[in-house]
Amino acid sequence: MISERRLGRMAIALAVALTATTAVTAAKPVAQPQGPARLAAQHWDLVDWTGRQVPQGKRLRLDFDARRGSFSTDTMCNRAGGSYRVKGASIRLGDGKGRFVSTQMACPEPAMTFERRYVASLGAVRSWRIDGDRLVLRTAKGERLTYQAAHKPAADAPRRFIYVSAETRPCHGVAPMTCLQIREKPGDPWQLHYGGIVDFDPQPGIEYRLRIIEEKVPNPPADASSLRWTLDQVIEQRVVDR
Repeated sequence: MISERRLGRMAIALAVALTATTAVTAAKPVAQPQGPARLAAQHWDLVDWTGRQVPQGKRLRLDFDARRGSFSTDTMCNRAGGSYRVKGASIRLGDGKGRFVSTQMACPEPAMTFERRYVASLGAVRSWRIDGDRLVLRTAKGERLTYQAAHKPAADAPRRFIYVSAETRPCHGVAPMTCLQIREKPGDPWQLHYGGIVDFDPQPGIEYRLRIIEEKVPNPPADASSLRWTLDQVIEQRVVDR
């Protein structure tokens, strides 16, 4: 049998252990929403919307500019934007009444209806959170708009102007592939470009003049470029007769 003295020691030890466990649990920090700086550090592409079908083949990208306190987004046929305000987990887009500045291009149905509903939902957004590489915006009615993070070049990264040929050429890197042809001046010979251009979707038969953002890639693989090019703006484009 266990003596009363031993039972007493066991009870004291158990009480101490429970107290320590409670203290550790109480001291564990509560996860807080990530700071607003994360919003502006990346592009955000819509991938899911409660009860709605996100269009395939059309990127709806949301961007935040912390310095200006503004946001902009593709809406379907147009671009919209305005100011935004963040306080903790709360966020408001636009003028507080769900109104934004927007271009006014018309487009066929059902794209126009989708655009109106999307803009209305953005205007009704009340909270935000970031889970890993996903941004989740929630409206006052509980709708969730989920965005996938995409790389956003640094604001001070250098810009370059290049021409892109209307024709690609077979080339060989690690394996056979197809390369863009580029040059910096109209009279220069075309040169093969092996690395691709992020966010650039060239169409056959069209020659482009682009402004690109050039960034160094830290520790690139042995078979990859040490530079990353990202489309900043399509300056001009023209159809080339073959």
